Amino acid sequence: MAISLAVKRAIRYDIIQNILRHYECPPSCHSHCCSKGQIHMFEDELKVLSSLDPARAGKITTDSNSPSLYLMQAPCSFLNDIGRCHVYERRPTVCGMYPFKVNTSGTTVGLQPCPVGYLIIRDFASWIIDTLSKSDISPEERSVLVDEWKKNVESYALELSEFHSRPVLMEMQIPYDELGMLSMFLASRNSGK
Repeated sequence: MAISLAVKRAIRYDIIQNILRHYECPPSCHSHCCSKGQIHMFEDELKVLSSLDPARAGKITTDSNSPSLYLMQAPCSFLNDIGRCHVYERRPTVCGMYPFKVNTSGTTVGLQPCPVGYLIIRDFASWIIDTLSKSDISPEERSVLVDEWKKNVESYALELSEFHSRPVLMEMQIPYDELGMLSMFLASRNSGK
C-alpha cells in the first residue's frame, strides 16, 4: 500500500474532503497556501507528479529534516498562469487537506485560519454551540461555554485579518473524533439549501 494512502486513512482524509466540499476558496486568497508555504509530499506522490510533468516536478527536493518526505518550496511549480493548481485531481495529500494540517498529537488535526479555515472554525463553533444548547448541562455552565466559544471565534477572526501578513498563526485543534460529527452537521445544514 502506498504511504500516502495509509496516511490518508489515518488522518480521516475522506471526512476532511466531505467537510471541504461545503466551502470554496475566495478569489481574494490568490492561492496563498500554494504560493507562500512549503509543500510536503510522499514518494508515491512525487512519482505521480513526475509522471504528469517532469519539468515542474524537478523543483521538488528531499526534505533534509525528514528523509521520508519530499519538499517543494513555494510558490508551487504546479500553479498555472492564473494561480490555480495544474494537477488538482492528483495533488499531494497536504494540498488536498488544506486548511487542515497534520500535527504530531495523533488525536487532533490543526486548522489554519485562512479565509476558508475561518469559515470552518466559525461553523465548528456554531455546531458546538448548537450541541450545547441541546445538552442537559446547567444554564450557567452552558452560558459560560457558549461565551468561551464566541470568544474563540473572535480570536480566529483576528488571526484571519492578519493571515496574509503573519508568518505564524494560531491553529484550532479539532479532535479526529469530532471531524465526522462536523461533516454530518454541515451536510444536514446544507441539505436544505
